[in-house]
Amino acid sequence: MMKRTTFHRAEAYLALNQRARGEAPLAWEKSARGLALGLALLLVIFSLAGCARRNAVSLRIVSAYSGKGVANATLTFTSSSGSETLSSDATGTVSGQVQADRTQMGVEATGYQKAFMQVADLTKLPTTVQLTPLFLGAGTVVSGGQPIAGASVTVWNTTTTTGSDGTFTFEGLAEGTYAGRATKQGFADATFDLVIGKNAKAVKVTLQEGQLLPLSSLARLPAYELTASYHRTLGGEDKSFDGRVVKNESDILVMSGDPVNPTASLMVRGGTGYVFDSGAYTASGETAAAAAHILQESCEGLLGLPATFSPRFFTIEKQPPAQLLGQTCDVWSMTGRFMFEGEAVTATATVTVGTTGALANIPVKIVLNARSQSFFDFVYDAVVEVVSVDQAQAAARFPAQ
Repeated sequence: MMKRTTFHRAEAYLALNQRARGEAPLAWEKSARGLALGLALLLVIFSLAGCARRNAVSLRIVSAYSGKGVANATLTFTSSSGSETLSSDATGTVSGQVQADRTQMGVEATGYQKAFMQVADLTKLPTTVQLTPLFLGAGTVVSGGQPIAGASVTVWNTTTTTGSDGTFTFEGLAEGTYAGRATKQGFADATFDLVIGKNAKAVKVTLQEGQLLPLSSLARLPAYELTASYHRTLGGEDKSFDGRVVKNESDILVMSGDPVNPTASLMVRGGTGYVFDSGAYTASGETAAAAAHILQESCEGLLGLPATFSPRFFTIEKQPPAQLLGQTCDVWSMTGRFMFEGEAVTATATVTVGTTGALANIPVKIVLNARSQSFFDFVYDAVVEVVSVDQAQAAARFPAQ
């Protein structure tokens, strides 16, 4: 090792002396210079190759059937030097940088036919590329034999809404059978299987109509007192009532005006009908009893009316709670339309519902406003509110005998 090191040092010393005297370099020094020059040229070549020109790419992938953007489509750009890929976002938009020498573009997405095109100039790509769905999954949502518009239908991870004819369509699904669900406010959810593939048939989904509000009848309470005010105009005929109804078991008292000295009153006690006349109640038989029952049922019917509205035509929204009859009650607002004696009627209602004890699901107040869609042929405005469910207080309302 000592001999080799000494030799190398001597050789280096000799080379330095040769340069100082202007003599030609040794052969090994010429070789070293040539090697350094070759390495430099290779570095330049590799550097130029790594800086190959690239072009910006921006376009959108859409369905040839619906025109909607196709998400997660893959674009592959190829040439003799290799390939690169870009993907579309949720709206079908693709953007990025691609090497300028790419000569072919392929586009593919699940559930669609593949598309290919030759690329002469990446700067002149079309703004949109259409993909044709391989299959369409279609169906109709109905209830009672009628199409349901605006129902939400979910299959796989996609949700769509039925049109005015109750139909829906899905695209971009691979061949197979998928579980689906249809929902619509006022109806029970429905599940179904959607078959995607050649010769697959459209599916019919049936929604079962349910109650708009789970109301219980006020009539099941043993006793109550309610105030009522309503006015109805139909075909030029006006009817109205402003007063209160008291029930105690089978006894009924219907009054208008001052409860102590009513302007008019009907009473049923022990099955006998009475009419208030000249400051006293006089027995008037079945006629007075029937009239009292009609007025009572009319007020109870108003409170229970929201449970009979068709959910197909009404929307419902929960409002802030209210305090009534010593408890916190749910409040719902409703808007919709219905038919009354052949008249198309629009209606709005605010319904307050008990939540606990004997009042659970009992409507304790309703404010209703209804109008016919023609020029005021039908008008109905009403406010009915339960003010007491105390049986002793109800019994005390009836006059002493």
